[in-house]
Amino acid sequence: MQKVSVIIPAYNESKTIKETIEAVHAIRLIDEIIVVDDGSNDNTCEIARKCNAKVIRCAENKGKGNALKLGLLRCKGDIVVFLDADTEKTAREIVKLIQPIQDGICDVAIARFGRPKKKGGFGLVKLVSRYGTKLLAGEYIESTLSGQRAFKAEVLKNITIGTGYGAEVGMTIDIIKKGYTILECDVDMTHKETGRNLKGFLHRGKQMNDILVVLIRKAFERTGKNKN
Repeated sequence: MQKVSVIIPAYNESKTIKETIEAVHAIRLIDEIIVVDDGSNDNTCEIARKCNAKVIRCAENKGKGNALKLGLLRCKGDIVVFLDADTEKTAREIVKLIQPIQDGICDVAIARFGRPKKKGGFGLVKLVSRYGTKLLAGEYIESTLSGQRAFKAEVLKNITIGTGYGAEVGMTIDIIKKGYTILECDVDMTHKETGRNLKGFLHRGKQMNDILVVLIRKAFERTGKNKN
């Protein structure tokens, strides 16, 4: 029987982490829950410990990519799930990502969310991430930005996990180029959404910048390999 680990990076998620962990605990397929507290200044860490998760506590906030890598150092699963801490009770939907891997249908399963519940940006970040991935890796993935993913553990040994908001795009490009199969799975999940306001636009501006950096880096990697 394949063991399943769930890694939850968390930064100041004291309002949501308890419900997220409890939803994962309720899934019988799960063997291990690891919360990486990425330097929170609230009581995320204490709540996660009370919920019987394994907790890695970072002294300072270094970003989601770093938190995921720390979690991987500790996890023992044959299947590894990355899960955002703000998914709360809808975290139970990760079973839809785990099952296709257990059944041998794919190497990586990515959650495809439904339409957002409130107006956010104008879709530019999504378009750039999707078509940038297609341009560099040759496959169109609608949910390139989704952080909810399940992997065969061996995949994670052969791809790069970057930093910043471009981490998912970089991982997706690596997964395709390494020849692994991706399945996008429709889920009924929710998480925090940014609105069409100053804070939301600043967030999306940072996202766009990080994604462009990743795409440019991957393009140079491809150019270098072609020359060799």
